[in-house]
Amino acid sequence: MKIVVSILAAAILISSGVMFYLVKNGAALRPAGVIAASEIGSKPELIGQSIANRLFPEFQTSKNVIWYLDNNDEALNHIPLSTLNNLQSNNKPEFYDLHQSPQTNCTEHCWYVQTVNTPLPEAIAQKIKTEPSVEIFVEYFDRDEAVSDICENEKILELKCIRPVSVREIRKKLKSSAPYFFMQRYMESQFYLFIEKSK
Repeated sequence: MKIVVSILAAAILISSGVMFYLVKNGAALRPAGVIAASEIGSKPELIGQSIANRLFPEFQTSKNVIWYLDNNDEALNHIPLSTLNNLQSNNKPEFYDLHQSPQTNCTEHCWYVQTVNTPLPEAIAQKIKTEPSVEIFVEYFDRDEAVSDICENEKILELKCIRPVSVREIRKKLKSSAPYFFMQRYMESQFYLFIEKSK
């Protein structure tokens, strides 16, 4: 029994030391893969199906899902609805396009579509601070995009750095010249869907 207690105490001391070192020296936070790089091929609905399957647990436990899209790009605007159609759930969320109407009366299982770089309405911004929420940013990527020195040295990545760092990590997995898509998670509840444009 003394040996078990000694080993447990040593493990706690070592893990405490490692945590102290990481906090003091500022370990860098990097995105983690959620959906591996996959070819889009002739089925763009594959994107919505992959998101619905992979983020199913998050969709079940979140009261709010916010999709950030480029309002001017029709090719990206179908992704939230495609995901919703592929979601196998008894609790289908209510869907609101904040481009058309910023006012909503949704209380739970709410999906919002918002233009990227546009602040959320105040009521929704307050809800996502206090309720379980997921944010999904959808944007295009270029497989040849370089990582700037600023992004290379950041400990906590800014939004403008997440894409180039993520692309660099998956570049070797892009075997063919066909367009790909992949998803990364950053922090606790932020997801980034990157889609390669067809050339």
